Amino acid sequence: MLLKRYIPIGIVAFFGALTLSAWFIDNETIETFANDDATQFFDIIAAFAVFLGALNLLKLQFIKVLKQQSGWQYSAIAIASFFFAFIIGFFIRGAYFVGEEVYFSQGAAEEAVLALGSTEQVVPVDWGAHVQTDGSLFQWMFKYIFSPLSATMFALLAFFVASASFRAFRARNLEASLLLVAGIIIMLGRVPVGSLISSWVVMYIIAFSVGFGVNAYTRNRNMALGWVLGSFGLITGLGFTMGWPIDQPAIFYLPALQEWIYLVPNLAGSRAILIGIGLGIVATSLRYIFGLEKSYLGE
Repeated sequence: MLLKRYIPIGIVAFFGALTLSAWFIDNETIETFANDDATQFFDIIAAFAVFLGALNLLKLQFIKVLKQQSGWQYSAIAIASFFFAFIIGFFIRGAYFVGEEVYFSQGAAEEAVLALGSTEQVVPVDWGAHVQTDGSLFQWMFKYIFSPLSATMFALLAFFVASASFRAFRARNLEASLLLVAGIIIMLGRVPVGSLISSWVVMYIIAFSVGFGVNAYTRNRNMALGWVLGSFGLITGLGFTMGWPIDQPAIFYLPALQEWIYLVPNLAGSRAILIGIGLGIVATSLRYIFGLEKSYLGE
């Protein structure tokens, strides 16, 4: 009980309180521990987590291939891709310089020297630097395989987001209607066609939409028609007075309106979410420090 329960709780409480105190105590030793040592501890733990995650990925994919479950062919491709990236990352330099040229193998570099009759020496890149050297095998894999696949996945994700947005933006209630209108304004305001839509067109659309809402709420067509005709007449008169400028009144110009939505309501909501996340982190950290949270013990 002591080794499995109380000692781990004491270790977590001690280091958690020590790291937290660095933000409130002006002590160089404690600040160095929180900013440097604790960060290195986290990196080490994260490295082991990545290692375990890779093993778990291989385990699941191998089981799928051995049992030939649905889609096992893709699992086989995933396993082959994993070992390909692993081998060229840890066992193959993949970057041998002959002057300014880079070759994937030492043999290819030496053949190039002989073919060109050059006096240049074959210079292999240092281990570790080979994964970041332009023209190396690892960078070739990253640039011509990984990056296009990532771009493809994000391109497909855009269609899923559009489909989800279509389902979420159905104007079933006031909140969904506001979300729908804000989404349309943001999308139109951020594309070139949005800057070509006059503020007056937006005002006419708003006036018509309000009239439609009045009719739906009061069930009085005469009142709704009177609102639409009166507002259209007012907008038209104001337009002739101002000379119909495309970006005036600015509050109805889509690029300016979407910028306001993005910088004011959206930013306020984002900050509220971040504050909530911060409070949640504080609460969870205190639960770990005081020994109330024992999930890391398997409880």
